[in-house]
Amino acid sequence: MDGFLRLSVGKFKEVYAILAGIVALVIFLVVLACCEHSGDHGCVNQGSDSRIFAALTCCLQRHLSWNSEQEPHFLMIGRSDRANVGIAWPPYLVFNAPGKKGLWLMLRIGFRYDRNWHGYIFPAVACKRVAKPLRY
Repeated sequence: MDGFLRLSVGKFKEVYAILAGIVALVIFLVVLACCEHSGDHGCVNQGSDSRIFAALTCCLQRHLSWNSEQEPHFLMIGRSDRANVGIAWPPYLVFNAPGKKGLWLMLRIGFRYDRNWHGYIFPAVACKRVAKPLRY
């Protein structure tokens, strides 16, 4: 029994090392692909907002976003004139809270549906002041 356990642990270490190597290779290839894009970072349907880690974010958006006429199913929790949280599928979370000077604080993260582009943009993370609460 002791020999069997030792063999299992040894095989687990080998499988773990192989999987770690594959993950490292995939990460390296994604970073390499992102570094090749120069100038405009090529974000999906990019507006005037700046991007943190633009090269990596835009590369991920180009590979993980897709067009779709099917808008997400959306559930809002709270009142529309007060702080509220919106949840959608594919995974998306948006928080809105009234702020100073009639502006709203908005925080969102996840697969954002863009009605102008007609598709899901991922990864999407934003924190900003807006004129009205946002859903998508």
